[in-house]
Amino acid sequence: MAKTNAIRNAGLALVMAVAVAVAGCGKQDDTAQRVGKDVRAETTQARQARIPRLVTATGSLEPERTVMVSTRMMGWVTRIHVQEGQTVAEGDPLVSIDDTDLRARKSQAEAGVTEAEAVLANAQKNAERFQRLYEEKSVSKQQLDDVLTGRDRAAAGVEMARAGLREVEVHLSYLDITAPSGGVVARRMVEEGDMANPGMPLISLEHTGRIKVVAHLGERDVTSVAEGDTLTVDVTSLEDAIYRVPIARVITAANPGSRTYDIEACLGENSDGRLRSGMFARVSVPVGERDAVLVPEASIVRRGQLAGVWVVDEGGIVHLRWIRLGHPVGEDVEVIAGLGGDETIVLSATAPLVEGDKVVNES
Repeated sequence: MAKTNAIRNAGLALVMAVAVAVAGCGKQDDTAQRVGKDVRAETTQARQARIPRLVTATGSLEPERTVMVSTRMMGWVTRIHVQEGQTVAEGDPLVSIDDTDLRARKSQAEAGVTEAEAVLANAQKNAERFQRLYEEKSVSKQQLDDVLTGRDRAAAGVEMARAGLREVEVHLSYLDITAPSGGVVARRMVEEGDMANPGMPLISLEHTGRIKVVAHLGERDVTSVAEGDTLTVDVTSLEDAIYRVPIARVITAANPGSRTYDIEACLGENSDGRLRSGMFARVSVPVGERDAVLVPEASIVRRGQLAGVWVVDEGGIVHLRWIRLGHPVGEDVEVIAGLGGDETIVLSATAPLVEGDKVVNES
């Protein structure tokens, strides 16, 4: 029994000794400091600079030119020849308005022209006869003058009748409305059977070959922009639809409801029809300058949603510092938080960096 206890105690002592040894080894590993490696790297400086102060305005795309087609005559709409979205050429028929009354007036005017021409023909013959009689001294000068005056009045009557006919024909042309220029039918404001009135818009034609953006700027910022300033336009519904274009117009009168001011810029040719009227756009507008810290885009370390840079301390040791980014500025990126603007940062390295590595051969 005593021998058994002695063996058990010896085994327990051995287990405890091993445990102590293992614990000692673990403590030594925890306290050991990792020695960083030397890495050849190119460095640069974060810098402070003056950059444009941007405000974001909402805007929408519009055709560079829109034509509102209307009529000068009143009448019932008998036929609409086009559909919304249809492309038309100059002279294509758009809308027909009832012409029954004008057709009757045209017939009357044509009859009036025929009557006036007959009266003139008779007056000319009479004038020729009296001219011969006057030469034969068979009638007086007063009688001849009266006949010639009648002839002239008949000629004037013909001109008046013809003018009346031309007026009716012009009015008839207003009833068959054609496209004044090529474009796309954006909207139909009437339907067949509606009553059209003078000046009432019937069809809206858009020239979508060139597209412009119209953005709305607040009254505090509109005095800081001018024609020629460069805008950044992001058509958010399309991929890779970001444009940098100059301001073409600054409208100096405010919109009555919103108290905002319109600025316009042309996005250029729309040959592929990708840009469409009414699309939403986010517009970045420069309204002065401000101080900012910039770093090269190539120096940014991205891990998921996080962004950082490798900062080199006085001893050449690198430390990963997380930062918050702002707008791109050329090949640089604005740093909103995380840097003061005088740090040395790693631009590129020959090997992946880890915390504590040492940069050598800096440039």
